[in-house]
Amino acid sequence: MRTETAEAVPGDRAALMDGTDARGRAGDPGGIAGVVSFPVGPAGSYVNGAVLFAGGGELSALPA
Repeated sequence: MRTETAEAVPGDRAALMDGTDARGRAGDPGGIAGVVSFPVGPAGSYVNGAVLFAGGGELSALPA
């Protein structure tokens, strides 16, 4: 997840984060906002008891 704190870590952390995601880029707070607002908005009015996983296709292991 790209946040101010993650970006402040020294080194090539951004490239490492991008390599752990199936989309080839790390998530950002704006992407998560849609997942969070869906169940509480009108579009989610029929959703009941679901678990929404906002992993963005994250791989289970870091690239070699």
